[in-house]
Amino acid sequence: MRRIHWVMTILAANILHLFLFLQMNPETRPVLTWVAIGIHVAACFGPFWMLYDWFIRRKKGELKAWMWLFPVPWGFLWYYFEQYRPSRMPEKKPV
Repeated sequence: MRRIHWVMTILAANILHLFLFLQMNPETRPVLTWVAIGIHVAACFGPFWMLYDWFIRRKKGELKAWMWLFPVPWGFLWYYFEQYRPSRMPEKKPV
């Protein structure tokens, strides 16, 4: 995707995140509150997963220009769809 599409996607995710945060009320909207908590957890752990995947799992020590996305909420979406390549598990040979 082009850069403007990623900017708009991350902006839309942040607006949805803010909307859900403002609507959280466990007494009147218990399901929406639990959905919002799940989204908040994903938004908090995503950037740390991104850094873990880059520095620990891939063992790449250099800083890249896209690392500025780490403090941006939902910025890890770009990394997931553009940079992340899941490792393939070796196939087990039949015994």
